[in-house]
Amino acid sequence: MGDPCQIDPETISRWGPHAAARCSKVFWAPPRDVRWCPFRCWRRVASVAGSIVCTTSGYVMLNEHVEHGIFKSYTLHSHWELAGSQARLPNGTDSPLLVFQHIPRTSGDSMQTHLFRDKTSAFSSSSPWPHEFSKKWAETFLPAEDLEKTMDPSTKLIKGYYSRRDLQTIKRSKKVFTFLRHPVERVLSLFHMIKPKCAGVPLDEVTFLEKGNNMCISTFGKLISTCAYPWDYSCTFALNSMTWQLGGDQHCASRSAADANEVLARAKQALEEAAFVGFYETLDADFWALKENIFPGVQLPRYVPAAFWLGAWLSLPRLRVLKFSAGLSDDALDCIRQHLDLDLELYEWALKRFKPDLVLYTSYRGFFWGHPCYTLTPGFLLLLLTFACNYCCRLCGRAAPRESSAARGQPS
Repeated sequence: MGDPCQIDPETISRWGPHAAARCSKVFWAPPRDVRWCPFRCWRRVASVAGSIVCTTSGYVMLNEHVEHGIFKSYTLHSHWELAGSQARLPNGTDSPLLVFQHIPRTSGDSMQTHLFRDKTSAFSSSSPWPHEFSKKWAETFLPAEDLEKTMDPSTKLIKGYYSRRDLQTIKRSKKVFTFLRHPVERVLSLFHMIKPKCAGVPLDEVTFLEKGNNMCISTFGKLISTCAYPWDYSCTFALNSMTWQLGGDQHCASRSAADANEVLARAKQALEEAAFVGFYETLDADFWALKENIFPGVQLPRYVPAAFWLGAWLSLPRLRVLKFSAGLSDDALDCIRQHLDLDLELYEWALKRFKPDLVLYTSYRGFFWGHPCYTLTPGFLLLLLTFACNYCCRLCGRAAPRESSAARGQPS
C-alpha cells in the first residue's frame, strides 16, 4: 500500500480543515517490523510483573502515610465535615429513632461524616480519649441531658458508645444498627491511638489490658508498683467490652464475673434483633448496604458517600489484614486473647451468622495472593499510566517543529 497522503488537493479539501494535518508526515509513522521477538515479549512480561510488585510493595510501605497525611489531613477532613453537614434525614416524627450503637474503633465517626451528619435532627456523644471519659462518661454514655434530647420527637438519630442498659432507658421505638471488628485488632487499634502511659512511662499492649483486669503486670510478668491499681478506662473500652456493651453495661462497676455467659447470650440476641450489623473488615460493601437499608431517603450529594466507599475499597488490604496482631509475639497474643475470650467468641459467632465467607489474613502478602483481581488492577493501571506517559512524550517529540535541512543551509 502506498503513501495515503498522495491524494489530490480537491479530495483533501472535502475531508475537512484537519485533513492536511492528519496527512502531515509529523503524524504519519513509517510501517514497523511486526515480527515476533522473544526479547520484547519477556520485556513486556517483566514490565507487568514489575508494576504489580511496585504497586503492592508501595501499598504496604505508604498506606499509613497516605491515610494520615492525605485522607485524614486537616484540609481534606474539614472539607468532608462541611460537605457531610449537608445531610438531611427524612422529615416526619412517626418513624422510629435511629440508634447507632457505636463500638469504639469501628470507623463510626467517618461513616457519620459521609452519611448521616445531620446536625438539625441528630446528635452524637461519647469520646475514646481517657481524659474525656473520666470527666463525662465514667458512669454512663447516656447521661440525663442526652436522654432528654433523645426523647425529643425532633431527634431522629443518636450515635454513641451506648450499652444495652443505656438503650433500655429510651422509651421510644428504636431501630438499632452497629458495626463489629476483630476484637484483638480493635483493642490494639485503640492502644495505638491513645498511646497510654503510666507515670510518664509508655505501656505495652498486654499491660494496657491487664490494667483493666485489676492488675498491672508487663509482658514478661514484671510488676510495676507505681501502676498497681485498676484502670476503669481500660476495662470499659478493652476488656471484653464489645460483649458487655451489646449484652449489658461495659462500665467495670456494673460488671459481674458470674454474669459473663448470660451477657454473651444477650449480646448475640442484640445482634439478631439489630436492624443492620456491619463489619469493619467489609466496610467497602457494608457502608453502601447501610446507606441503602437504613438511610435510603437521606438527602446528601451522592459524591460524599461515594468518596467514603472509594476510600474503603482502596483500603481493602488494610481492612482484611490483621496488621496489629502481626506485630506482636505469640506469647503476647495469647495473653491478649485470654482477656478477650468473650469478644472472640461473639465475633466468631457473628462471622458465621452474617459473613460466613469472610476471610482475614495475617499478612499483606497473603491478601494480595488471595485477591488476584485486586492485585492486578492497580498494577495494570500503573502500567497503563506508564505507557500513556511514554506515548505522550514520544508524540510530543515527534510533533515538535523541526528546521528543514535547507533552512539550516545544509545539504539534504
